[in-house]
Amino acid sequence: MSIDRRKVIGLFAASAATALAGCGGGGADAPTRLMWVLNLNEQFQSVDVNFASARAATAVKFQKLSTSFEAEYAIYSVGMRETPPGTGALDFPGVRVDGSSSPVLVFYRWGGTSARLGTYPSGIVNYFDSTVPLTIEVYDGAGNLQQSQTLGFEVSTAQTSTSLSCRVRVRNSSNGVLVYDSGVVQRTGAIIVHPLDATGLVGVVGLNYSTGDAFATAWPNIL
Repeated sequence: MSIDRRKVIGLFAASAATALAGCGGGGADAPTRLMWVLNLNEQFQSVDVNFASARAATAVKFQKLSTSFEAEYAIYSVGMRETPPGTGALDFPGVRVDGSSSPVLVFYRWGGTSARLGTYPSGIVNYFDSTVPLTIEVYDGAGNLQQSQTLGFEVSTAQTSTSLSCRVRVRNSSNGVLVYDSGVVQRTGAIIVHPLDATGLVGVVGLNYSTGDAFATAWPNIL
């Protein structure tokens, strides 16, 4: 078994954890951190995640966050494998895990038929793969406009709203047409805009993270 395989300890996959433990993986003094993967690529409705050759997460559904797993500090090749097995199989080399790296990796679409693996964005980020910028409006729970930002693909910005609840509206920046409305929802640390399906429908996921926990929620489009 390669040394790379020993670096990932699946806390939630008993079979993988047993296999790794049998190889002496995850030494007591090796620095580790908890990790999560968020699947925002609608072309992979379910995906298995490998760190090196070790299975780190299983069947992560579209718009869902994986269960946490523990990874030793290292540089990994992270693999995404469509489930049930199909044509979808992608590898992302050079993913660093250390004390300053992102604990949440976001798997999202790029270039129509390809994909990228990005890091947890704080604030607001546009991962909607399009040549048309989107205008993201954030209102507080009382309906007062707190922020309006026009963002191109992969462009992010900090949130200026600090209200506990919010309403997110997304417009096509070229013509002002409203393409998404969340209704009033609990505001989260990150607001991520992404394709909901192949027809061009916009989706939004809210993501929160703390040292030992993370959760993502897919907000409905009430239009």
